[in-house]
Amino acid sequence: RNTFVFHAGMGHVPTDVAPDVRSRTYTIEADVQIAGATTEGVLIAHGDMTCGYSLYIKDNRLTYDMNIGGVHHIAVSDRPVPAGNRLLGLRMRREKGRNLATLLIDGQPAGGFDEQMGFVSFISWSGLDIGRDRSSPVSHYEAPFAFTGKLRKVTFVLDDDQALDAKAAAAATLARE
Repeated sequence: RNTFVFHAGMGHVPTDVAPDVRSRTYTIEADVQIAGATTEGVLIAHGDMTCGYSLYIKDNRLTYDMNIGGVHHIAVSDRPVPAGNRLLGLRMRREKGRNLATLLIDGQPAGGFDEQMGFVSFISWSGLDIGRDRSSPVSHYEAPFAFTGKLRKVTFVLDDDQALDAKAAAAATLARE
C-alpha cells in the first residue's frame, strides 16, 4: 500500500500499521485552515522523544523534525505560513544514500535539509498521531501540542524505492518480540 489518508480527530495509530517511511522517498501533505499567526501545533507525529518525526507549526513557521536516537534534524520554513486554506507538507527524497527534506507550502518549496542520517531499520513503537503528539514529544514542544487551526486530513504517498537493511530490520522486529 502506498497511499494513506488520515482524518482529523482519529485515534492513535500503532506503528505496525502506520506508513513505513524507513529508507524511502515519501510525501506528507496536510490539508489545513490557518486562522492567522497564532495558529500552531502538530499536524502529524510518529514516535517519541527517543526516535520519530513530527511535522508542525510553531512561531508561524512550518517545521519538520526527524529525530533519530535523540539527535534532531530540523527544517524550518523560510517564510511564515499564510492564513487561509493551505496544503502544508514535506517531501523526503532518498538520493545516493542521503535524505533530502523539502518543506512545502501550497506545493512550493519553503526550506529543508540534506542529511546522511535517516530512518534505516526502526522508527518507534510509540505510534502515530494526527493533530497532536500524545506520547512523549518527538520534538521541542510540550505534548500534546494540539493543532489550533482546522485540520481536515493528512495524506502520505510512499514511493516504491524502499531499500531496507534487512538484518537491522529483522533485529528490530525480534527485539520487539
